[in-house]
Amino acid sequence: MDDEITEIIHRRRILIQIIAFSGLIMMQAIKECILLYASRFNRVPQHTSALSGQDWINELIAGHDGRFYNEIGMNKHVFFNLIDLLQHDAGIEDSRHVSKEEQVAIFLHYVHRGLSNRTLQERFQRSPDTISK
Repeated sequence: MDDEITEIIHRRRILIQIIAFSGLIMMQAIKECILLYASRFNRVPQHTSALSGQDWINELIAGHDGRFYNEIGMNKHVFFNLIDLLQHDAGIEDSRHVSKEEQVAIFLHYVHRGLSNRTLQERFQRSPDTISK
């Protein structure tokens, strides 16, 4: 009889160990799921270049005429005449975050280079929505 009780106790201990080990595995899996899900909410800024789109435009405007032409596809004086024309005839104006010069430069750089939306986002340090407008 003692052997039967000892065997029952032994089996219960093994069962308790299996349940405890299963619980640990389940808790580890839950932890991993929570960390994976939480990583979706860890917002890390993507566009963090020191040279913003406006800074790049200012650099082009202040720089060599040939560089401006290579990047935008037109001479500076034509660019400023176009901005004046768009301002007076089409009502283009600075938005809250993007100047009219940068808006036109984004479009012209796209047309001149045929770049993707993502490449323009990186070049001008702007969101997809801003580039698409």
